[in-house]
Amino acid sequence: MLNSIALIIQQKAAEAPEKIAITVGEESCNYGLLAKMNRKAARYLQQKGIKEGDRVVVEADHLLSYVYIWYGIQLLGATFVPVEKNTPTLRIDEIAKELDANTVITLTAREDLPTAWALDEIITEIETLNDDFKPVAPSDDSLAEILFTTGTTGKSKGVMVSYSNQINIALAGIETTNIKPDNVWLIPTPMNHAAGLRKVHIAMAVGSAVVLLEGFRNFKQYFETIHKNGVTSLYLPPSAIHLLLAVASKDLEALADKLRFIYSSSTAYPETDKEKMRKLMPNVYMYNCFGCSEVGVACTDEFCVSGGSKYPGSVGFPNSYSEIVILDEDGNEIKNSSAENPGLCAIRSKSVMQGYWNEPEQTAKAIKNGMLVMSDICYFAENGELILIGRSNDTINLGGLKVAPLEVEEVVMRVDCVDECLLVPVVRGGNTALKLLVVLKEGYELDEKAIRDTIAKKLEPYKQPKQIVVIDEIIKTFNGKIDRKQMISKYGQ
Repeated sequence: MLNSIALIIQQKAAEAPEKIAITVGEESCNYGLLAKMNRKAARYLQQKGIKEGDRVVVEADHLLSYVYIWYGIQLLGATFVPVEKNTPTLRIDEIAKELDANTVITLTAREDLPTAWALDEIITEIETLNDDFKPVAPSDDSLAEILFTTGTTGKSKGVMVSYSNQINIALAGIETTNIKPDNVWLIPTPMNHAAGLRKVHIAMAVGSAVVLLEGFRNFKQYFETIHKNGVTSLYLPPSAIHLLLAVASKDLEALADKLRFIYSSSTAYPETDKEKMRKLMPNVYMYNCFGCSEVGVACTDEFCVSGGSKYPGSVGFPNSYSEIVILDEDGNEIKNSSAENPGLCAIRSKSVMQGYWNEPEQTAKAIKNGMLVMSDICYFAENGELILIGRSNDTINLGGLKVAPLEVEEVVMRVDCVDECLLVPVVRGGNTALKLLVVLKEGYELDEKAIRDTIAKKLEPYKQPKQIVVIDEIIKTFNGKIDRKQMISKYGQ
């Protein structure tokens, strides 16, 4: 395989130039046009003095012109640095200075950032250029992308993804989904984050089509887009599936014979939602993928067609591109991990990032002995499935007794009145107690006895919450991850 997705697009264009590659709203481009516009964009950048290895900061959006400049940057062998749509000018300027990037491209002209190029203006000039640019084959370890994380654990970090990483992450995604060239994948996520970018990479690597959509909160537009474009696969995080099951289950069921797979990531699936999806879409492959921005997908649980795992908390089996080991607190491998003897998940793979930009200490903490050490507490079941208990930095310490919130939450989700829940610590006078936050299903009242009885049947007594409180909603990030930090700040008192 060629050593960048941008080069693969050129190859796919030569093989099938008329095949649709990208659709956004009413606009589509085939592989021939995509490849041509990528070459023109690369020529434009080259004429402006940008060369292999330079970093180019680009404001993201769901636009064909954005895709043209994105892959044009990488066709030149430069480094693509996407930032979220409508990112404040001050933050864009900070990122550019941090990266020593001389080139910033915003969607439109900004008076307070006069040195930036406006994409809506330069695309007109790009269209007039010759398309005879000769693509650059980048070295494997040169940087394809720097992706700034916006997680819930603190300062945003720049994840450095090499061209070799990019290809291996795509290959792992192809293996995971068994995606075919005639697939049409709807991607409704922000186009500056790994979740969205990497689905496009996977699709381009096999010569299939993607449909880009800005969010899925407009359910009518979302389902109309699926039917209009003949969509055969979806990307949706578990929180989105949970919402659709609650408010649009009939619309989902209508897709049961049309979809091949649904790809999810970012957080664990509630077992109750898995059961609902198995009944609703028994023949649609449901892939819940375990990994992170720093490595891509490393492990996958397919829980519909296969019937699902017998192990609660399973994130499935490692793919052939990843070796997963469990480490103790001293960084030593636990040979026989178990529910009683779990540890930190560590991944050895060609997909592992090069590090965090200008963060040597953070990089050293994350990558040890060539492995990405995650904060996820896991163990291997007897059949080789990886079982996720929770995150080490989420663990609540009750005077030496440790509670993984995910374990309690998974049990509580089986109570009829509960739509969502979250376990948070409450610290007073040096003592820590448990508070359970519950979002009720519509039309239900709190059944505290049912919750406590369910916990008592499944878990140890010390995992009973001291308080159970009803709330309106649980704060989440853009990709459906629960923002525990904000929730603890708001309710941990």
